[in-house]
Amino acid sequence: MLLRMEIEEVSVHNAHATSLCQVYRGAVYRATGILSRMDLRETFATNLRRLRNARRWSQDELALEAKISRSYLSQLEKGAYYVSIKIIGRLADKLDVEPAEFLKRPTKRGR
Repeated sequence: MLLRMEIEEVSVHNAHATSLCQVYRGAVYRATGILSRMDLRETFATNLRRLRNARRWSQDELALEAKISRSYLSQLEKGAYYVSIKIIGRLADKLDVEPAEFLKRPTKRGR
């Protein structure tokens, strides 16, 4: 399903009026459509933590294996940083999963 974006030029001070938008260089990008879904960075962060914990590795252990700093790994798991394809490949290799596993959306639990 596609997500439509509407662009509206507003000052950054008015951007906080709605919580469902992204601000980039003074333009507000409001999402219409699927509002309850996590963004990809949050999805990546959640899956990275889940996969690391499934292996029972600490952040230090995974960071050492993937040749990245523990601080950077921590920020990825918080969803604070965007991740490069190169790093996704390293993490997937060390966690023994397909790279696509990091972007799988959580399934809805029973009703």
